[in-house]
Amino acid sequence: MSILKKTAIGREKTEALIRDPVLFVKAFDREPWDYQADILRQVTERNDAGKFVKRIAVVSLPRQNGKSSLSAWVGLWALYCLDNQEILSIANDTDQASIIFRDAKRIIVRSGILYGLIDRITQSTIELKNGNRWLVKSSDSVSSRGLRPSIICYDELGFAASPDLFQVLSAGQAARANPLTVVTSTVCGIQSGPLWNLFELARAGDPAVRLIYHRKNLSPLITSQFLEQQRAILPGPIFAREHENRWGSGSEAFSTLADWERAKGDESPLRSHNEKPAVSFLDLGWVSDESVLSVGILEDGIVKIIAMEHWQGSQDRPVSFASIEARILELKERLNVKRLVIEAPQGVSLAQRLDAAGLATTTQHPTAKSQRELWGTFYTALKAGKVHLPDDAKLRRQLLTLSIKSTATGWRVVDDPGLHQDRALACAGVVGMCQEKPEPFGIVINDIPGDVYKTNRDDRKRRERLNQIPRNYIIT
Repeated sequence: MSILKKTAIGREKTEALIRDPVLFVKAFDREPWDYQADILRQVTERNDAGKFVKRIAVVSLPRQNGKSSLSAWVGLWALYCLDNQEILSIANDTDQASIIFRDAKRIIVRSGILYGLIDRITQSTIELKNGNRWLVKSSDSVSSRGLRPSIICYDELGFAASPDLFQVLSAGQAARANPLTVVTSTVCGIQSGPLWNLFELARAGDPAVRLIYHRKNLSPLITSQFLEQQRAILPGPIFAREHENRWGSGSEAFSTLADWERAKGDESPLRSHNEKPAVSFLDLGWVSDESVLSVGILEDGIVKIIAMEHWQGSQDRPVSFASIEARILELKERLNVKRLVIEAPQGVSLAQRLDAAGLATTTQHPTAKSQRELWGTFYTALKAGKVHLPDDAKLRRQLLTLSIKSTATGWRVVDDPGLHQDRALACAGVVGMCQEKPEPFGIVINDIPGDVYKTNRDDRKRRERLNQIPRNYIIT
């Protein structure tokens, strides 16, 4: 007997909640959007005997279309409406797992009815007084052999570090009379692995697998303006995967030989003197990494790298920051450098001295989002022929060996093992400074005009208002 029947909701309303998970969501959270309600009903469809029609349901949507909310709703509905439940929600990292848990906990604590049925709640476990239990964990913290979950909610399976975990967990459901596995995931860049296998099984007509696959953004929060902004800054293959949910064919090269030849041009952009205002970017290394300084200008819509300096240290003789500082001050005068960005936490004192010497200098602490912005702008400039690079052998090798890797938390640029990306990064930094524009929804970039910041702030407030949809209670 469902534990909800022990509350004062009323028999008729309780039966409705148990029968239809959409009514459960409306009662305790909010009115789901039409596509969410449709998916939720398909995923949890049962026959007259109460058995799930499909043992495995794969929900594949573009990013930011509410896949984690769908997982949370399925888990909560099963926890409160079904009997003898051991529910396991899996995400690829702790942060993603916590998103699902926070969503579920928010719904529970807002309802006196749901909260009153709790026996124990921790950072990763919810237990009810009838013995039903829901575990929310990251994939690297799961001891899979000891688990026999009745329901598995696997978030972003396409980016799972190991394919074995999904197989072991699925095998653990063999002893369950009415098991269900719900996979929510954007597609990834490689047509292989457990998610691809499920796609193939569904396409082959496997009676146990239901595939719900959309390439179109269904969420009303995803505007055409946002997608156009993303299209402008993201590499093409990444935009296709993240916002159009298209499978890739493998690891994507960041740049091609044709990109390099076009960027190199017929004449070197390097020069000894310059009158136009220039900007510079310093990737500050210490021992194994090079320190690389690039200087560039925007001329006729093209970013030209007019100087590139590099310093290599060793364990015995690390890079001398004093020599870097002296060279920067020299180039400041000869090349009319007006601004400098240093990407390295250890460059704060150097930045302060250069700023005091009259060169506007800031430090930049790289994050996953800032790196996507930087590499995305550089990628776009390379493909559009909007950057002119010096004919440097190491720079060429770095650019031609960089690749784009898609992960559960977004895409990133990776370098070849044993080959660093310092020179490419320094050039990317200059391109970003010359074509500076804010990332959608408010990534902080130096010197963004106030009206642009206000626009991003208003976008955030709009999304917050849309998220605060009044709950449509069916319980009175």
